[in-house]
Amino acid sequence: MHRHHEPPYAGGDPASSEFTDREAGSRIDDRPDGDPAADPLGEGSDDPEVAALYALVAERLKLAHARVRALHASAEAKTALTRQLLIVTETAKRDLPEAARRLSRFVQELDEGHPPLG
Repeated sequence: MHRHHEPPYAGGDPASSEFTDREAGSRIDDRPDGDPAADPLGEGSDDPEVAALYALVAERLKLAHARVRALHASAEAKTALTRQLLIVTETAKRDLPEAARRLSRFVQELDEGHPPLG
């Protein structure tokens, strides 16, 4: 719930032409397509192997979150595990192979009955 006295979109009306008159297909962050800074991994967004790895990691993260929610553990333990999964998610934005390795270790420890707390 928004509790400030300022509008939720301070700095302008999101429906104004300032926000809606972009060219179709232009990036929301105003960086041109093909900008190296737009691809933090530097591997090209059109690479099918990278796209497949992103999809795999995303699906495995989704399943891992579901497993954590279903655990018979305290709320504190579930919170700690969820934070670890969020760290994996953040890692995937910078280093996808490392995120995949961390997620694999996390899931392996869950499979072995040793929740990776900490």
